[in-house]
Amino acid sequence: MKSIRIKDLEIVEQERQQSEMTEKSIALTLAQLALENKKKDAVIAQLTKTVSALNIEITKWKGGM
Repeated sequence: MKSIRIKDLEIVEQERQQSEMTEKSIALTLAQLALENKKKDAVIAQLTKTVSALNIEITKWKGGM
């Protein structure tokens, strides 16, 4: 009877450890995704500024003709 309880406790502990590892893995993945999204947001902001500047230049060229 004691060996069954010890085995059950071992199984419960293994499941708990696996659950913790899964939670850490999910948290790490979410953090990486958040970082990638921030990088993409920065690139989009930079491209928006570039397009704006080019539109201004085009407007200047059209106005000068």
